[in-house]
Amino acid sequence: MSEDSPEPRIIPYEPFPSFKEWSGTTFDSNVFDGFAELLDQTKATATADQLLNAVQTATRWAAVDTGAIEGMYEVDRGFTFSVAAGVAAWENIHQVKGEDAELAINDNLAGYEFVLDVATRSAPISENLIKELHSTLCASQNTYNVLTPTGWQERELIKGKYKDDANNPFNIAQDAIHSYASPVETPAEMGRLIVELRSEAFAAAHPVVQAAYAHYAFVCIHPFSDGNGRVSRALASAFLYRRPGVPLVIFADQKGDYLDALENADAGEAGPFVQFVSECAIDTIQMVRTNVSRPVRKSIKEQLATFAPVLTGRGGLPHQEIDVIGTRVMQTLASEIDAVLLENPLAPPFSSERGSTNMPFKAPEGYRVVPGTQKVTMNVKVAHPGPASVSAQFSVGISLPETEGPDFIVYSANGVIDLEILLREVHPTVGRAYTYRLHTLLEDTLADLVQDAAARSKRALIEAGYYPDDEPHE
Repeated sequence: MSEDSPEPRIIPYEPFPSFKEWSGTTFDSNVFDGFAELLDQTKATATADQLLNAVQTATRWAAVDTGAIEGMYEVDRGFTFSVAAGVAAWENIHQVKGEDAELAINDNLAGYEFVLDVATRSAPISENLIKELHSTLCASQNTYNVLTPTGWQERELIKGKYKDDANNPFNIAQDAIHSYASPVETPAEMGRLIVELRSEAFAAAHPVVQAAYAHYAFVCIHPFSDGNGRVSRALASAFLYRRPGVPLVIFADQKGDYLDALENADAGEAGPFVQFVSECAIDTIQMVRTNVSRPVRKSIKEQLATFAPVLTGRGGLPHQEIDVIGTRVMQTLASEIDAVLLENPLAPPFSSERGSTNMPFKAPEGYRVVPGTQKVTMNVKVAHPGPASVSAQFSVGISLPETEGPDFIVYSANGVIDLEILLREVHPTVGRAYTYRLHTLLEDTLADLVQDAAARSKRALIEAGYYPDDEPHE
């Protein structure tokens, strides 16, 4: 600071009020108690697993955002809700926020689980308990920064030990230094806090008032070199875990309202901070009730994983791609009929051609037809005076996912499978092995058709008197 700049004013430490003074604050608990009763009703109809999962989710909300309030990392509610709801997302926080944030968030979670255990056991609050809570919340934090007469210095953070240096923050807006309890005053003030938290008046007070008082009195002292905000929010949660059964969840985007309420308390108006704590707890109650009431179902990710086999065909390929391959097999069938007919021209009165038909014929069991395609035919005709017409109809079948057998088939109108085809023979391109076997099948089919057509033509000639009936009759 330059010689011409005035020194910031120092706001001296104001010892936190006794609980008697604090509890004189007017707090209408009717609204809060109504929501707590709704939570009790929800619990009465929920399973143990539903309740456990809902409270664990709320605890994760608190654990994620308590560090964000301190500026240790940045989060929004979308991130908080997503990682709190899924184990996989929680275990991969480092991929999104980095390893330091993951360590800090896991420490925070351990701290909230610690106070949940304290609340469950109805363990009395003590200095040793608070020191242990600090050690848990700051387990992965090794250093902190302190402002000294020579500037900022990095110091080792000794967990669970009260501060050795002043940790008074500078308020730029007020151009003032807000004083917490000095290192010399801290042990006595912490002792006084424990006395207040164990008093009969405190024990008989409403849990919202208990949580707000414990939080505010603790931050007034700021007993540790760092981590005081995290400890204060976790400590307040110990009383809300007892009743209504949720932690104090303050989201990072509520930081402005949160600090304003604390400043009002510093100015002697405790009501806004008590009300802020109450509203945060009500919001958490409502979100927990929503989670408890949700039907038990697999996550969207799990559902998609379960449904994935239904969406895919052979080789893990999408059905749409399998259909494209099936169409390619069908096109190859048509082109090979053309090739066989071209290679084997028939002399008059015989003729041959490839055709198509929409005549429905069912695919063999375990297969489906290629959508949007017509059946192909190989036709052989004999002209007058001994007319005859024969044909063979073919279609391509695609195996259903659970079918054991070939991936594709060429089958006839009578349901007989004429050719079995493996996916690798036609994907990514049509292979020579498939076309050779198909070509051979079609050559044999043409030979059978010619033989059948000749027999039919002869019968027509006999019936027309062009040829003697030399076949024996009974």
